[in-house]
Amino acid sequence: MQQENESLKLPDGRKLSYAIYGSPVPQRTIIYLHGYPSSRYEGKLWHSSCATHNIRLIAPDRPGNGLSTFQHNRRILDFPADILALTEHLKIHQFYVLGVAEGAPYALACIKEIPKERLLSASIVGGLYPVKLGTSGMILPSRIVLWIAPWMTSFTAALFDNKMGRPSRNEDPRVFEDALSREVENWHPGDQKAIRCANVWPTFVAMTKESFHQGSEGVGWEAKLNGSEWGFELAHVHVGEGEVPLTLWHGKDDRNSPIGMVERAKELLPGCVLRLKEGEGHFGFISRDADEILEDLVRREGKEEKEEFMMVSVTQVYE
Repeated sequence: MQQENESLKLPDGRKLSYAIYGSPVPQRTIIYLHGYPSSRYEGKLWHSSCATHNIRLIAPDRPGNGLSTFQHNRRILDFPADILALTEHLKIHQFYVLGVAEGAPYALACIKEIPKERLLSASIVGGLYPVKLGTSGMILPSRIVLWIAPWMTSFTAALFDNKMGRPSRNEDPRVFEDALSREVENWHPGDQKAIRCANVWPTFVAMTKESFHQGSEGVGWEAKLNGSEWGFELAHVHVGEGEVPLTLWHGKDDRNSPIGMVERAKELLPGCVLRLKEGEGHFGFISRDADEILEDLVRREGKEEKEEFMMVSVTQVYE
C-alpha cells in the first residue's frame, strides 16, 4: 500500500497531510515521525519492511513541511494533538510511534502527552536530543543552525531557502540533486554510501525536496524548535516498567547527532533501552536493519526488558 498525498482538516482548520505505506492488510499501525528537513515521503524508506511484517506506517508532514499548513508559534508539545486527530480520523485506537533523527522530540512529546493505553511502544532512531546535552562531535553546519535558529529564525529560513529551497524550485531536477549531494558530503562515509544507493537516493531526494514545497518558513521554524528549550524535560518523560516502552537506536559514529547526546539522554530516561550500532553513523543502518528495528518496536508492546543497554555489532555490508 502506498498512498502518498492524503490529508485531513484539523479542528482549528489547518490541513494535516500524510502518507500511508506498508501492508494493505495490517495487523499493527506505526505513526512515523520524519527527520529534518524532510517530509511524509520519508516513510517510503520503511515500506518494504513494513509490508513484510504486516504493518501499516502512517507518516504525517509536520506543520509547514510538505503539504501541512504552517502553524504560527507552534510548540513541540502541540504536535501530539495532531497525531491524536489523525488516528481518530483513521479510526485507529492503539498504535506505535517511530521517530527518526529530528523526529525524536516529537516522539518523546507523544510519549509524554498521549495516554499509554493508546501508545503501545516507541522507538527513536538516530535521534536529536536537547542541545544542552552537548553538541561535541556534531558536524559544524548542524551546530551552527542549532545555535542561530532560536534567535534568528527568519535568517535561518532564508539560509535554507538559498541553499535548498531555490534549487528545489528549479525546473532542472539536477540542480536540487547537486545541492543535496553537497549537503551530505560531511556525513559519515557509511551514511553517504547508503544514501547514494540506487534504491534510496530517489526517495532521499523526494522527501527532502518536499519539505520545501511551501517555501522555507516551516523549515526555519523547525530549526528554531530543535535548538530551543523543548517545553519539557526528558526526566519528566516516563518510560519503561509500567509506562510506554522506549528503545533508542544510535550509531556510535553519528556525526549529525553525536553519541554523547544519546548517552546523556539515556541517563535521563533510565527506563529506556539503548541499542548502539558499532561503526555506524546517522543513516546507513536504517534500511539495512529496518526489520530488526520494527520487530523490536512491536515486540516490546507491554513487555519490559531487564537490560538497559545493548551493543549491537553490524557485519553486513552494502554491495
